[in-house]
Amino acid sequence: MEATIRINTDMLGTDFLNGIKEMFPHKTVEITIQSADATDYILSNPAYAQELQERIAEYDKKQETITLKANELL
Repeated sequence: MEATIRINTDMLGTDFLNGIKEMFPHKTVEITIQSADATDYILSNPAYAQELQERIAEYDKKQETITLKANELL
């Protein structure tokens, strides 16, 4: 069994550890911790990184800001 858990470090506590113990009783587990920054994920894929760079360049050319009022978000 394999599990990927995405959790804010503010939520880490004994309940988290006990949950892991329940998921993998009496097993040796390997735990890898890395930042889940979306930017790192995007930049790790060349196609996504290119798309991001193009969108930034397009934004820089236009220098437009989209402004919405709260009632326009619904």
